[in-house]
Amino acid sequence: MSPPLTLEAFRSRFLLQQPLRHTQLLAGRHAAVLVPIVAREQPGLLLTQRSHGLRKHAGQVAFPGGCRIPAMLR
Repeated sequence: MSPPLTLEAFRSRFLLQQPLRHTQLLAGRHAAVLVPIVAREQPGLLLTQRSHGLRKHAGQVAFPGGCRIPAMLR
């Protein structure tokens, strides 16, 4: 059995290249997700379950987040 995973070791698995900074608005749909790490003795991820009433991907387990809608821009 492998040793317990520390919070720092867990976080290091998610360190990626920094995103490119765009100076102009990108075309298409915009969305984002949050990758919340739960700091416990054995670190883990916080996931959500999508509503069963959705047309697409109903009931699936997912990261919190989603598509940006115009009402959010106000």
